[in-house]
Amino acid sequence: MRYKYLLIYSLIFSYQLIAQVSNPLLQRRLEYWMERNQTENADLTQLQEIWESCLENPLNLNSVPKEVLASLDLFSDIQIQDLLDHRKKFGSFLTVYELQTLPSWDTSFIQLILPFVTLDDRLDNPPLNWYELTRKGKIEAMTRFQHPIENTWTPTISKLNNSSTTFLGNSDYYLTRIRYTYQQRVSFGITAEKDVGEPFFKSGNKNGFDFYSTHLQLKAGKVLKNIILGDYHVQIGQGLNCWTSFAIGKSLELTTSKKNAQVIRPHTSTEENRFLRGFASEIAYKNFSCLIFVSKNQKDASLNSDSSNQISSVLTTGYHRTESELARKDQLKETVLGAYLRYDLGTLHFGLASVFMHYTPRINSKLTTYNQFDFRGKQYQSSSADYAFTYRNLLVFGEISTIDFTTKIALLQGLILALDAKNSFSLLYRNYDKGYETTYNAGFSEGNTVQNEKGFYIAFTSLFAKQWSLQVYSDFFQFPWLKQQVSLPSKGIENCLQITWKPSKTLECYVRYRDQWKEQNSSELTEGLKVLTNLNSSNLRGHLSYKMNDLLEIRARLEGVLIARGDKSPEKGMLFYQDINITSKNKNRDYILRFILFDTDSYASRIYSYESSPTYQFSSPAFYGKGIRAYLLVRLTFWKRMDCWVKIGGAHYVTSNINSVDLNQLIETQKKEINIQLRWKI
Repeated sequence: MRYKYLLIYSLIFSYQLIAQVSNPLLQRRLEYWMERNQTENADLTQLQEIWESCLENPLNLNSVPKEVLASLDLFSDIQIQDLLDHRKKFGSFLTVYELQTLPSWDTSFIQLILPFVTLDDRLDNPPLNWYELTRKGKIEAMTRFQHPIENTWTPTISKLNNSSTTFLGNSDYYLTRIRYTYQQRVSFGITAEKDVGEPFFKSGNKNGFDFYSTHLQLKAGKVLKNIILGDYHVQIGQGLNCWTSFAIGKSLELTTSKKNAQVIRPHTSTEENRFLRGFASEIAYKNFSCLIFVSKNQKDASLNSDSSNQISSVLTTGYHRTESELARKDQLKETVLGAYLRYDLGTLHFGLASVFMHYTPRINSKLTTYNQFDFRGKQYQSSSADYAFTYRNLLVFGEISTIDFTTKIALLQGLILALDAKNSFSLLYRNYDKGYETTYNAGFSEGNTVQNEKGFYIAFTSLFAKQWSLQVYSDFFQFPWLKQQVSLPSKGIENCLQITWKPSKTLECYVRYRDQWKEQNSSELTEGLKVLTNLNSSNLRGHLSYKMNDLLEIRARLEGVLIARGDKSPEKGMLFYQDINITSKNKNRDYILRFILFDTDSYASRIYSYESSPTYQFSSPAFYGKGIRAYLLVRLTFWKRMDCWVKIGGAHYVTSNINSVDLNQLIETQKKEINIQLRWKI
């Protein structure tokens, strides 16, 4: 019975395939961002979609707007301004070699962006008509199926002997996605997903898939810039007030210290919480633009055990696998009204935003010492102002936001200075009040939210020799109020340094060292009171990639971690992996084989490692304990129209403490899975 779904979903193919991102520098950025956020499944769909769209339809550097370049997260504002100034002063570029004349564009950066750009004086945005939409539009449909190879599902569940934690569905994962796009001007899509353990057409879920998402987007012209119906994202300023989608945080990439907001964009991934559902429109006149958005959505939440009918906690997992999880589904109604007015004068932009949030029923989480300043109630209004100013090789930017026009304020100020094409540095200061809290934010921070934090970040990058580059940052942060498991105000420092040697286009090596210390509760008591102790985490990585020829590439990595606490013995961990990447001569087959060895003392000394997966799927598992893992990822292209991805992987743990992990971890450590993804293009 379990394989009948494989047959059903293998019949749902696609009509258009967007080229896969294979640029090694971009893959390394995806890897770093996932590992930096220490999450096993981050949502980078939006970013990869933009990259892939530009790979298939390169941007014309002679006419591309500023906001489109910024959306790639590859260009700094200074690099974009250099490009615009050149176009204004000298006209169109005649050859790519002319890009080297831009002050902030060095050779390595030009090599990075060349696959995404072109030089063309033809009309980039022809009028929308039926011919353009039907003949040049693209339809992509995709189906993904994942199934555990070993029959460990039922024994795993029965060990718990608790009906409230028994999964109602099978162990398969299903995803179906259909999307029509015309350039970046028209988009219509439907996404449907069933997670592992969720029921399918049974047991409280009669709708088949557990999650459905749809959208319609039109970019009509200069006045009506953008309109979206359905599910969408809003990005404002630097993420302090409203930023619903994934955002890149602390990074060795200097350009990521400043966020480049896309204002509105359709929601196309399987993320079930961080998006808005309703209507959004952006209109423009001369140097002014105005965004208006309305959303009404339902969220998972737990009700208080008393008869008050109030929300005790809002859930963000998106899982509806058990009776208790289904009972919490859609318990909270969320209404959002917002507006954003922006003035753009090329080198200067200034924006004002206001977002009104209303909840039914009232949110009233349990009061504790550390969370007493968190939001409780039915509504609030957040207002903000943001700006960015570019002058030659200097970029200054910032945002300030407040809740209900009180002293609950979040402030961020930063600058990026390009000393020349090979040397740049960045400074950033943030100050987030302990009482400041918005539902959707993604500001620069050490913690998980824009609240209760002060910090100063400094970063520097340098191409100090022909074959050598240096990236380094230091971040000094403190938490003025208490945090969970931290019973006193605390502070910390993080330093990271990477040296890269690239003697040729085929060989690259880098060494990265990251060290962080912060204060946490000690397990010891001093006169009956909790005290803080230092937690120091050190990570050292060596990485090598060598492309032997057009068909074969090898990668190897050795990584170690040391965790030291003042009140406990040090814990350490080690991970080694070897990759072999093979491509056929006709480019219709790719094979990626990885073998991993890992040995860590505990979960605290875990090591994250990014894994190659089918397109639009991102995985960075945490390895802990002692064991091995291997996987094989195969991409096959048939008839130049159908693409098939197959990933088979599994892990064997030499030692495991089953009693110390919860249900999710138990399934994750025991499964050996097969992952199949099919797409078809016209």
